[in-house]
Amino acid sequence: MPQYDALFTNARWWITLNGDLIGGYAANALRSYVFPLYTPGGVLALQEAPPDHPHHQGIHMGLSINGYDLWNAGSGERERHAQRLPIPLGEIQPQISEDGVGIAHPVQWTTVDGELLLREERQIHFSRADEFTRVGWRSTFHADGRAVHIDRTKEAGIGLRVPPHWETIFGGQIRNAHGDVGEPACFDRSSPWLNIQGSAGNGHKAGVVFASAPDSEACPWFTRDYGEHVYNPSRHHPIPLAAGAPFTWAVSVLAYDGEREVAEIDAMMC
Repeated sequence: MPQYDALFTNARWWITLNGDLIGGYAANALRSYVFPLYTPGGVLALQEAPPDHPHHQGIHMGLSINGYDLWNAGSGERERHAQRLPIPLGEIQPQISEDGVGIAHPVQWTTVDGELLLREERQIHFSRADEFTRVGWRSTFHADGRAVHIDRTKEAGIGLRVPPHWETIFGGQIRNAHGDVGEPACFDRSSPWLNIQGSAGNGHKAGVVFASAPDSEACPWFTRDYGEHVYNPSRHHPIPLAAGAPFTWAVSVLAYDGEREVAEIDAMMC
């Protein structure tokens, strides 16, 4: 029987399976995010933050709310509007079972002055199958007390930053479920999933599959050769919320070893 566990140190929950590290969930002054994430073979499948985009942190979330930028916030000398944890990360108790480790917590989306813009209930779940390590991310947002406007912008959504060796310039490959390859072919095209595959060293390959959940709004993918890939319905339309109204975005990320064909990835997603 698999033995999952969680250890908190250095502002991060570390997730293990039978003593092996499979992933982590961290928090800093800007946001909380998933990093690291390892394939079953031990290949690192995320980048924590590149120097030119310090807000691209592993698997991360951002929005523009009522004109306030909570995607770039604190990056590039922008105002540090923030996603604040009313319960410190170390005081959140992960739910550990034979099916994986879940981390559920509230998030307050606030201006630099502390004004509450939006409330979020976030659920992160780590698990491992024979073929892949999986992270599920589900965010349900609530407009409490007043109407809220989620702005239309490309700088929002649930983002995933892959490691440098999976960027296109170093031989990484972007692909979708239609078999399209490369940024120009995959950018702004709808697909059940987006796949980034690249070197695992010593001639081996590994990759990640990024997919929206079946009950989350489908949208075309934002994908970039330099390693940032984003699920973002608000790139295509604003989201007006009446007071008390909720909406949910949810994705899954699968990190695998080896080189996979489209049909093999489709089978993994079943």
